[in-house]
Amino acid sequence: MMRQGIPFANAPGVAYEYSNFGFGILGRIVTAASGMPYNDYVRASILLPLRMTATTLEPTAVRPDRIALGYRWEDEQWKDEELLPDGAFGAMGGMLTTIPDLARYVGALLAAFPPRDGIEAGPIGRSSLREMQQIARTRPAVVTKPGAGAVQLNAGGYGFGLRVTQSCEFGHIVAHGGGLPGFGTLMQWLPEHGVGIIAFANRTYTGWGGATNAAFERLAATGGLQPRSPLPAPALVEARGVVSTLIAEWDDAAVDGIAADNLFLDRDRERRRADFAAVRAGAGRCDAPAGFDYVENALRGEWTLTCERGAVRAAVTLAPTMPPKVQVMNVRVVESAAPAPRSNCPQ
Repeated sequence: MMRQGIPFANAPGVAYEYSNFGFGILGRIVTAASGMPYNDYVRASILLPLRMTATTLEPTAVRPDRIALGYRWEDEQWKDEELLPDGAFGAMGGMLTTIPDLARYVGALLAAFPPRDGIEAGPIGRSSLREMQQIARTRPAVVTKPGAGAVQLNAGGYGFGLRVTQSCEFGHIVAHGGGLPGFGTLMQWLPEHGVGIIAFANRTYTGWGGATNAAFERLAATGGLQPRSPLPAPALVEARGVVSTLIAEWDDAAVDGIAADNLFLDRDRERRRADFAAVRAGAGRCDAPAGFDYVENALRGEWTLTCERGAVRAAVTLAPTMPPKVQVMNVRVVESAAPAPRSNCPQ
């Protein structure tokens, strides 16, 4: 087929187009690069290390009583669909698996977050798994307004074999659906929350998107769907302690020990000292913070101190120096020590 040439829907590199042909070509590349049949390479390098022992591309490798039969609804009746055998285009999909096996695959992708140091436990490095879940080709944003609900903005694109979107409710969402005559599946997960949903159906091209989105919304309504915080760098934890002590009493030597070169260029020392004095006068004595309210990344975080009169909210950003130093530092008096609500789409 490739020798005959390939007609393009778009010029390569300018637009998104899902291509089963493209995945078939990738399978040939894997075979050529590894020196092994695609099926054998995937099994040895991914499936077995993840303990996905029930997963295969070949229907004949599964006992007949273990296979869900596929159907389609046509002419007001259910009609059998024949299982398609594996072949040259097997890399495009059609893998037979189980909920426990596919959960191990989704779990491996979820375990790549949050980014952290430590021993690698899977067949693919965590950084590569995170790279799979980033947008490689964007698509236009979509704005919807479901009934009387709030306006929703969804933006995203395609990663490495995964659909990646961003929503107001859940932030980073990763998913991929699949379908063959007789079957429809979807796996979808929230990397920031550590939760995923898998849906299987033995009906041709079953659409699962609405059901899985509704399931996430129900989970969120219980209060049990909480985002996982990135791990703060030790320098960020140290900066939190120093800045908190500066609120109680300004110390030039202490602030010089954490200040990046730009800190007093952006706002001079006397004005920053006056800022902290005004906060101290407004809030009174403050207790040491128990931890961060919000860690955006390893070098940026916010926390709150409970005080005699209200509370003080502090935020710092560290510069990418060695060691990291404070390049942004803000403190202000607030009425309540309750953390400020967070939204991916603030009003």
